[in-house]
Amino acid sequence: MRILSAMIVILLLAVGGWWIWQETRPAPAAPVTADAPPPADAPAVTQATEAAADAAADAAAVAADVAAEAARASEEADLAPVSDAAAQAEAAAEAALTAADRAAEAAAAPPAVQAAEEAATAASDAAAATDQAASAAVAATRIQSLLTPEGFDAAQVGRIIDEAAISDTQKATLRRLVETAGTNPDLLRQALDQVRSVMP
Repeated sequence: MRILSAMIVILLLAVGGWWIWQETRPAPAAPVTADAPPPADAPAVTQATEAAADAAADAAAVAADVAAEAARASEEADLAPVSDAAAQAEAAAEAALTAADRAAEAAAAPPAVQAAEEAATAASDAAAATDQAASAAVAATRIQSLLTPEGFDAAQVGRIIDEAAISDTQKATLRRLVETAGTNPDLLRQALDQVRSVMP
């Protein structure tokens, strides 16, 4: 449920980043006469830049949360596929934090359309990185769930076994164990425990 909420937040952040970028794009230059004063848009640019920085910070916070969720799943499962997914989530969270730092630096700079556009781009990058973190976290928790009788899916577990860094003989043995267990919860639990113990 936490990860589903995170995905919803990511979608909202992405839409917000697009809107901010649209708002901060400079309008086509109109002919300026010698007497025309410069456009007084500094407050609007500052507001848009700060909004983009806030959006990037929010995205980075969500990424950190889902990466922590994936890390917990990795610790509980103690399996290479789950650990790999957790590592991907952590890397994506770090990318989101870096993008949030870029947005904050742009917000701290003097008001300028270029700074606002940089902040909006950083916010978009942060949202994209958060999306990657959430996807990796979903993968981590999904693998963990598959290796329980409640979340078991024969095809998915078979794919996990096939992709494991173990010998072909071990893979064949594990597949037979899972197939023999069938839908019997007790036998299936034992078979899945055996999968866990053999998996690196």
